[in-house]
Amino acid sequence: MFFKKKVIPEELVSLHLPYPGKEDRLVRVFVPEHKKGEKLPVIYMTDGQSVFDKESNPLGCWFTREAVRAECEASGQKAIVVGIHSSFDPMLRTEELTPGSIGKVDIPLPPMPPEGMPPMPPEEMPPMPPEGMPPMPPEGMPPMPEGMTVESMMNMIKERLKAFKPAGEEFDEFVVGTVIPTVEKKFPVKKGRENTAIIGSSSGGLEVFYIAMSHPEIFCSVGALSPVFGFYSEEDMKKWLAPKLDKKMPFVYLYCGEGEAHEREICEGAKPVFKYIKANAPADKVKEIITSEAAHNEKAWEPVFKDFLHIFLGKS
Repeated sequence: MFFKKKVIPEELVSLHLPYPGKEDRLVRVFVPEHKKGEKLPVIYMTDGQSVFDKESNPLGCWFTREAVRAECEASGQKAIVVGIHSSFDPMLRTEELTPGSIGKVDIPLPPMPPEGMPPMPPEEMPPMPPEGMPPMPPEGMPPMPEGMTVESMMNMIKERLKAFKPAGEEFDEFVVGTVIPTVEKKFPVKKGRENTAIIGSSSGGLEVFYIAMSHPEIFCSVGALSPVFGFYSEEDMKKWLAPKLDKKMPFVYLYCGEGEAHEREICEGAKPVFKYIKANAPADKVKEIITSEAAHNEKAWEPVFKDFLHIFLGKS
């Protein structure tokens, strides 16, 4: 007599893991429905507050659970998704998602906003604050503090930029040394390079690119979406990249949009690096997409994740 294997329902599990030199970090793990004993490939993601649901970040969501369900229905393949939450402070987030070892980091000042409006942060609006904190206003802009002028706000940003300390190496250490071993121990992960991918956007796109290119023995695929490669000079980026563009490198999914000013600026900074990678990496290791109408937000990145998921699962 043959018995069907027990089907284990999907679940979203929250972990609080020790982060180097900081408080424990929230990491959420989505495990899709699977049969008992079945092992699944895994995708690690930055900005975990934007990965699974609108409640965690009203500014946008990647809707990865829905993407995994749809891919399973279409191809029969599925993956575990791990969302690593970011610091809620925009400057601290940018610091921890910016490696210092690539080269000198040059973050441009945001443009001067109209009088009475708060200036944009040096990269983008912050993600949703951690659990238990009040949400951002619907328009995504915090109110101007009482008594503060646009000029004084810009001066404050200049001072913070002077104190900026790239800490992407610590985030790399957290992912590789803490998150991955914990996830592989606690969840039904199919281990091995060919079953492990990482993806992120903006500063997260830069950081995951750094992590994957630094650890080709761990990751078979990386999705660098709207990566802020423009933080570095072309010379520094090429010097860092040159020894890594070989047959051992992971598959690199490069994406940018050109639908609004901020995304266009990031795209212009990324294009020379995209061009260098395509010219020097094995052809089967690179996919580039530049979308003319796409803005710098989760709505634009959501369908790109679906494509990345499909390609990764096809390789795993």
